[in-house]
Amino acid sequence: MRQFIIILFTATLVLGWGKTGHRVIGRIAEENLSPQAKAEITKLFGHSDLARIANWADEIKSDPAWKHANDWHYCTVLEGQEYIGPDDGGRAVQKVSEFTTLLEKGTLGEKDQKDVLRFIVHIVGDLHQPLHVGNGTDKGGNDVKVTWFGDESNLHRVWDSQMIDHMQYSYTEYAQQIQLGLIPDMKAALLDPTLMTFVYSSREVHPQVYDIGDGKLSWKYIYKNRELMEDRLLQGGYHLAALLNDIFD
Repeated sequence: MRQFIIILFTATLVLGWGKTGHRVIGRIAEENLSPQAKAEITKLFGHSDLARIANWADEIKSDPAWKHANDWHYCTVLEGQEYIGPDDGGRAVQKVSEFTTLLEKGTLGEKDQKDVLRFIVHIVGDLHQPLHVGNGTDKGGNDVKVTWFGDESNLHRVWDSQMIDHMQYSYTEYAQQIQLGLIPDMKAALLDPTLMTFVYSSREVHPQVYDIGDGKLSWKYIYKNRELMEDRLLQGGYHLAALLNDIFD
């Protein structure tokens, strides 16, 4: 039993957004797919509900056959530097680029197409969680120990799931809530498929994310960061839609 608990705890360290966050991003993206992208995705899955497939890439981590994919969920941008590639840690950027090219070529079999698309949906979501664009010093905030409403936690976990779960929205409610007030021109501006836009926008908010004071996080930290968290989810959904529209149109 002790061994199982250790394995389970270790696995949680590399999740991105948690199930709700990934589903929010998937739902927003699905609502902004072009007709052609929606049709192509439906051909593969029988539906175009991206929220339904958004967590597959985390769920397969328990399968030893996918152990090689553990570092596909994050990338690293060292302090004061531009992104140089996977040598600094994490292959998320490399894999989204690679999988995008594979889908555009249209040479994959059905199973591989499904797996590649599931990974794109998930990894693009990961890249919008600021701590999945790491600084190379603290395992994406996993080594930054904090308390969350008095319970032991770490900064990565707070951003993966604890802030989102504290809102107590379903993923459909949250996807709707954070899009309130968006007019067509604003939506069009958000539909940017440029991959490095995702990366740098996550890295640039680190000063705010890491502003944790004495590490005793609760309402004050939520008040300071809720808008940022919701902006990252919103942009994740629109960026994912833009990327998929680019692939399939």
